[in-house]
Amino acid sequence: MDVSICIPTKNGGEQLRQVLEAIFHQRTSLAYEVICVDSGSTDQTLEIIRSFPEILLREIPAEEFGHGKTRNLAASFGSGEYIIFLTQDAVPASDSWMEQMIRAMRLNDRIVLGFGIHYPYPDCNLLDRRDILSLFCGFGRTNTIFRLDDPEKFEKDEVYRHTLIFSSDNNACVRRDVFEQNPYPDVEFAEDQIWTRRMMEQGYSKVYCPYAPVYHSHNYPPREYARRYFDQYKGMREINGYDSVPDFSTAVREAKQLIKNDIVYVRQQPLNYGQKFRWAKYVMQRDSARFRAGWRAARYQKLSAAGQARMDRRYSQQYDQRHWIKGARAQATPMVWNYRDLWDYGKELALATTEQGDVLHVEEEYGFVLNTEEIPFRQEDFDRQKGDQHLILNWVIPEPTKGSGGHQTIFRFVSALQKRGLRNRIYILEPKLIRTDLEAAEYIHTNFPLLDQDVEICCGCGRMIFCHGIVATSWKTAYFVRRFMNTVSKFYFVQDFEPWFYAVGSEYKFAENTYRFGFRGITAGDWLKTKLEREFQMACGSFHFSYDKEIYYPRKKRDSKKRVFFYARPITPRRAWELGVLTLKKLAELVPDLEVVFAGGDVSKYDIPFAYKSAGIVTPAELADLYAQSDISLVMSITNLSLVPLEVMASGGVVATQEDENNSWVIDHRNAIIIDCDPVHIAETLAEYLRMPEKLEPLREYGIHFAQQTDWEAEADKVYRMFVQGVQEDLERGK
Repeated sequence: MDVSICIPTKNGGEQLRQVLEAIFHQRTSLAYEVICVDSGSTDQTLEIIRSFPEILLREIPAEEFGHGKTRNLAASFGSGEYIIFLTQDAVPASDSWMEQMIRAMRLNDRIVLGFGIHYPYPDCNLLDRRDILSLFCGFGRTNTIFRLDDPEKFEKDEVYRHTLIFSSDNNACVRRDVFEQNPYPDVEFAEDQIWTRRMMEQGYSKVYCPYAPVYHSHNYPPREYARRYFDQYKGMREINGYDSVPDFSTAVREAKQLIKNDIVYVRQQPLNYGQKFRWAKYVMQRDSARFRAGWRAARYQKLSAAGQARMDRRYSQQYDQRHWIKGARAQATPMVWNYRDLWDYGKELALATTEQGDVLHVEEEYGFVLNTEEIPFRQEDFDRQKGDQHLILNWVIPEPTKGSGGHQTIFRFVSALQKRGLRNRIYILEPKLIRTDLEAAEYIHTNFPLLDQDVEICCGCGRMIFCHGIVATSWKTAYFVRRFMNTVSKFYFVQDFEPWFYAVGSEYKFAENTYRFGFRGITAGDWLKTKLEREFQMACGSFHFSYDKEIYYPRKKRDSKKRVFFYARPITPRRAWELGVLTLKKLAELVPDLEVVFAGGDVSKYDIPFAYKSAGIVTPAELADLYAQSDISLVMSITNLSLVPLEVMASGGVVATQEDENNSWVIDHRNAIIIDCDPVHIAETLAEYLRMPEKLEPLREYGIHFAQQTDWEAEADKVYRMFVQGVQEDLERGK
């Protein structure tokens, strides 16, 4: 066994379920086991654990629990070479969490401990989010090894000492051979840091791995912060002699400075005045609580055993947890997140907190490019289908994620073709998050309800069977389609010129090469059709876009506020996030009373130099209203045009987008504000329209008219004819 994952549990509830699901959806070649030791749960925790038959569950009485000894007990039930310790509220934040942790542990043979970064949950409060990311990023942005090189400095320098002994078994890994000889101490607090200090003093090393993230944060009220910090300051003093409050006057001065700094931080955030006032009030309460905790922890060492016991009962969070005290001092019930959504959110945090370059394994990531082993044509399968009047299409898709516009368009056409008599199957290529056909169907139908319920959905392509036409839907899927020969025709459903998603390099060329595979192209718009025909001699047909007419329809603007909407998706380069931010900064200077609204993605990690509101990822109905309530919607799409401009027009909004060939099949001067890609010029152009709103009306009216002439059913008829004609021509040629 490679890895034993050990989790102490008590009343973990639904959050524990998310932890376990994230563990069992890891993409890894490691053999691993999961061990839970429960100390008296009274909620559904035991039922949740037992719903995962792979888990080894052991139960102990509540009074036998101890942070160190319970983890020792859990480890003793396993056999893994490495022991990973997790807590019941720490959700692995990626599907490579385990693999990356073990890779870090194997960097050299002196490493006996690894710990991974903590990400704040999406609902984490403003200050904790900053503090958590600041703490862990301080250990490095790539795998970083620590060892005790300077014993004299270790004894004298508190910062150096704390850096070396810090660990957190919310998300940590130890080497079993060393741990069995040196188990955790049986203490009430900081068993992980005490153990780390002992190992460092024995000459071993630890590794910090930012590529092995978990979500772990708490939104404590100020009083609970005081209790938490009381325990923390006690532990820091006991472990490394850190004195949180050397004297009262110094403590007061430091507390005032802390409050001042935090209020300055709040003022710098993109919040309205009411929000800033509430956060400033919270700062006063939270930082004062922290000061009180430090003062009490400093006094604690001077008290008798009886006095310390009284102080623990009044001020210790650990005391409450050991005795399971509920009521006024317990924190609020944590929000439960779907681990798939957390993994999507974690991709953005990873970009901000790690250097990604050293975790890429070329063969592992791109070996499929070299795979030319054909999946052969089977005459018996072909003969069996001769009498069937229904053509069969196998669609090969990347794993879908919630809100994916590309998948939405694929599923829209699949459903339309199903109604027209074609039989469709969907195959997910190399899924990472989805494990079974049933799970795939449940996830897709939940997040993309427009997909016809009769369409067969398969998790993975290993069991693909004969079809009349196989359809690639992205450049990576095209490499599989190239190998699959048990078909009559091969199609390429192209919604964008994917090489432009990358810098001109390997991935650019890998994507570009797929247009030379000889597939029949079905493209989104005439621009792509012309480009693929002219540059790659690819036979193509095209379809145009429309919109959901039950969601997007003209609405009246409810106020006279000057408002600009920006479709903001920082993680998607073709949406030109940086260009948009610079444009809006200049525009806000030119139009001082302007309100800027973002939607489409998370922008919370960016320092944005003007006032704005961010709606984040919203429903289509909410987007439609945002379009209608904005005077102008700035929608950048540097590659092919997206669905958004038509949806804006249909909602009664006015689109501003760049003048490129890729947009001209939908956008012109009659239905949109045409701009270039110079932020200053764009800002000046939009400012002119905002100062003279009467210039917007003809664009709005023609935009509504233009959008209403489009129709998904007419486009589906075109796509249906392309598939049928392609298969019939190949059958006639005996292909």
